[in-house]
Amino acid sequence: MASILQTNQLTKQYGTFKALDGCDLRVEEHSIFGLLGPNGSGKTTLIRCLLGYLSPTSGQATIGGLDCRTETLAVRRMVGYLPAEPKLFRLMRGRDCVEFFTSIHPRGNRSLALKCAERLSLDLSRRVAFMSTGMRRKLSICCVLGCPSPLMILDEPTENLDPTVRNGVIEMVQEIHGQGSTIIFCSHILSEIESLCDTVGVLRQGKIVCSARVDEVRTTHVLRGELDRARTLDQLPPGVTLQKRDGDAIVLELAGGLDQYIDWLAALRLRNVRMELVGLRGLYEEYHQP
Repeated sequence: MASILQTNQLTKQYGTFKALDGCDLRVEEHSIFGLLGPNGSGKTTLIRCLLGYLSPTSGQATIGGLDCRTETLAVRRMVGYLPAEPKLFRLMRGRDCVEFFTSIHPRGNRSLALKCAERLSLDLSRRVAFMSTGMRRKLSICCVLGCPSPLMILDEPTENLDPTVRNGVIEMVQEIHGQGSTIIFCSHILSEIESLCDTVGVLRQGKIVCSARVDEVRTTHVLRGELDRARTLDQLPPGVTLQKRDGDAIVLELAGGLDQYIDWLAALRLRNVRMELVGLRGLYEEYHQP
């Protein structure tokens, strides 16, 4: 599929520190891409470079074929963005915020934003200064989802929300996606990424260190066992990766269903075999130890 977003060796450097270090990212059109990484991994810097709020030190980024450095205004017209720490006008009432943000965005839809607020049971008559943290998060979501765009970047959209409201937000994101938007979804809640996204990328020290389809991650297993050191593993079946071999100890990664590997594994005559499902948490912790 065609990509709506692409970066090539994108780097942002402050003195000797690299917030982004040759970051290569590709997001397919009409996908829901989960961006994973702890605080300090470079997510915010990456997003700010994409939207033209920061100028990269080197490298290139494009959205919809537009250069994120030289065509920032056109890029922002294509994007709906919810920052991790949104800023709202504290003296405005909720309804005034919805009116303001949907009026300045070229794809703003006031009635859609008001429907989102109704679904989230948000009181729009209250001033922002007197809203709780969760209410302000709901208001931010309504303002952003009320501006459905070809690319929606949602940074921690469900933070400070209770589980019921989180489910409602996920449903609305799925609906926006169903209407044609590509979604970049950043979250520390791995279960949300696993249930919502079809592709995931792991960001570590300013680089995308791993990118995979979520359905493949769900069926990937790690096998640990012992194999006679005299036996070689020169030819591995497709989908099998040798992760480690130390004497008799061996670690294999098996992608996809296990039934396709049964005959091959039986012929190896492994000893003391242990098998575990990797899952998204296993993939994440491979690059970010808890």
